[in-house]
Amino acid sequence: RLHLGSISAPSRLHCGDISAISRLYLHQGGAATLPQLSARLLAARYDVSSLTALELLRWDYKQGERVDGVAAAGLRFGIAAICETLPALLNRSGGSRGLEEAMAAAAARRGA
Repeated sequence: RLHLGSISAPSRLHCGDISAISRLYLHQGGAATLPQLSARLLAARYDVSSLTALELLRWDYKQGERVDGVAAAGLRFGIAAICETLPALLNRSGGSRGLEEAMAAAAARRGA
């Protein structure tokens, strides 16, 4: 059996079954057509409005370590790509102190 969320269907799907399943997913996604559902899903994928500053710092995070050079050998560093303006990020953080705390927490979690 094929299990699609709360829908169970035989593994051999017929055209009518696929159409019914498509209509159910369109209805659940609040869309009238497959292209509209696709657009809604893509928009939801990039909607970060509900994330905290700490979650944003973890969202697209890359970490590195300096391995050459005497002065900073072994230095670990991290970079987070945040696609938001600084004023918006500060607002989300509750001000500069909140952002500083989120950055310190993110760095401590990663050992950076």
